[in-house]
Amino acid sequence: MYLVIGANGFLGRYCIQSILEQTDENVTATARNIQNLENTGRVHWEKCDIALESEFDRLLSMIKEYDRIKVIFLAAYHNPDLVEANPSYAWDINVTALSRCLNKMPFVERLFYASTDSVYGDSIDHYHFKENDPLNPVNRYGRNKAAAEAVVRYLEFHVVRFPFLIGTSLVPGKRHFYDNIVENLTNGKTVEMFENSYRSSLHFHTAASLLIQLMEMPLREVPPILNVCGDRDLSKYDIGLLAAEKLQVPEKLIKPIKIFENDAVFKTKRAVSTVMDNTLVKKVLQVDTIEFEL
Repeated sequence: MYLVIGANGFLGRYCIQSILEQTDENVTATARNIQNLENTGRVHWEKCDIALESEFDRLLSMIKEYDRIKVIFLAAYHNPDLVEANPSYAWDINVTALSRCLNKMPFVERLFYASTDSVYGDSIDHYHFKENDPLNPVNRYGRNKAAAEAVVRYLEFHVVRFPFLIGTSLVPGKRHFYDNIVENLTNGKTVEMFENSYRSSLHFHTAASLLIQLMEMPLREVPPILNVCGDRDLSKYDIGLLAAEKLQVPEKLIKPIKIFENDAVFKTKRAVSTVMDNTLVKKVLQVDTIEFEL
C-alpha cells in the first residue's frame, strides 16, 4: 500500500496518477481538508494535518494493519515568501512536525521525502550540483528543507531533490502557473518569463513517474539522496517558448525579462540559477536521458 502524505498538491496528484499507472497498489492519500475529495477505485482519502499530533496518530492507527507500506512525504509549507513572513510556523511544519511524524513510522517499508534544489543555493557558472555537494541555501525555505533532509536521513529514510516542476494542475479548483500561461497564450496575451534563471526542470508527470520507479526498486539499489531532474538547463523563458510551440501560437507572445527587473515579483531572495547533475539517478534507473516535455 502507498501512503501519500500531503497528496492534494500539484505533485501529489501526479504521484497518485503514477502509482495507479505503474503499480497494482492501493493508495491512502491525505490532505488537511478532504471536503469534495471522493474515494475512487484504489484511492482512499483521509483527513490529516501533520501539525496536529492527534490526527496523525489516528492515521497511523488505521494504516498499521497493512503490510509493506510505502510512504511519499510531500506535506510542507512551500512558498518562500510565506516561509520568510511566518518563520516559526514554517519551522513547525517543515521540521518539527516532520520529525515527530517520521519518528512514529519505523514500521513502514520505505519512505521517500520530497526535497528541492533550493537546498543547494546559487549555481556559479552553470555548475551542476551533485548529491554530495555542500548545501548553501539562500533563503529560509531552503534552510528549512536542508534541516528536514537531515531529519529524514537521521531516520534512514530517502531524500529526493526535485527541480522547478511545471504542468497542468490535476487539483480541482487550484490552478498552476502553467495553467495561467496556457490560458494567456491561447487568448493571444503576452506572458513575461525570466530568461536569466535556470533550473533542471521537469514536468510533474515525469517527476512523479521517476519517483514511483525508484520506490518500486529494491532499497539496496537506491542511494539515500538523489537529484531527480532533467538533462536540460531551462530558463522559464525557454519553457515559455516550448509552451508556445506546443500551443502553436507566436513565440513573440513570450516576453523575456530578467529576474531582478521587478522587485515586486518576489519578496524574499531566490537563487538565480540552480542546476543539478542527474548522472546518479540515470545510472540507478538505467536510462540514458531524462527529457523535459510539456
